[in-house]
Amino acid sequence: MAKFIRSSSIAQAWLTCVKKIMQEGHEVKDERGTLTKELQNVVVEITNPDDDTIPECSPWHDDRLETYKEELLDPENDQGFIYTYGNRLRKYFDVDQLEKCIEKLNNCRESRRAIAITIDPVVDNQRDEIPCLQEIAFLIRDDKLYMTDFFRSNDCGGATFPNLFGIREVGYYVADKTDTQLVNMVHHAMSLHIYEHDWDKCREILQKW
Repeated sequence: MAKFIRSSSIAQAWLTCVKKIMQEGHEVKDERGTLTKELQNVVVEITNPDDDTIPECSPWHDDRLETYKEELLDPENDQGFIYTYGNRLRKYFDVDQLEKCIEKLNNCRESRRAIAITIDPVVDNQRDEIPCLQEIAFLIRDDKLYMTDFFRSNDCGGATFPNLFGIREVGYYVADKTDTQLVNMVHHAMSLHIYEHDWDKCREILQKW
């Protein structure tokens, strides 16, 4: 069953997701046999992406978060990972998909074709580790930028918070190149979950929040 969450900030959105998963999530074992609490098809709208609030209970802070945000725009994969989002978005397919999105939006402000993908169906179907982030799409309406992402799988205990800040950085980049302002983010996770090893930590977060 789909869930819709509207929040003013990334921090508030993440905390609301943690609460809903811990209270309403179904127990599901993943492909590795690891137990999770899961909600299906969670759609999160963030109405004020500029809010930089980072709660003390966040799994990521300061330099680590800044480094991750930079990686989302970095086309290189110098560390030899199976994949990086920056590489998939900007170099892997021999095309900088973000620049193509910018070009389409600048050529037609009403374009619905500004989409960047990370999945390589030929290669990734032969691997166990495939990108969780599958797609980012952009729309300009009334000279404002709207951004939507789709995750096949999203670890809310450890990854959702930095993921959202990283994707926001991508939105800022596109907004700057299209002379717009990022005013809205929509995050769609087909499986939004928290691993069992994070349950106690998340319960502590909810006691304080």
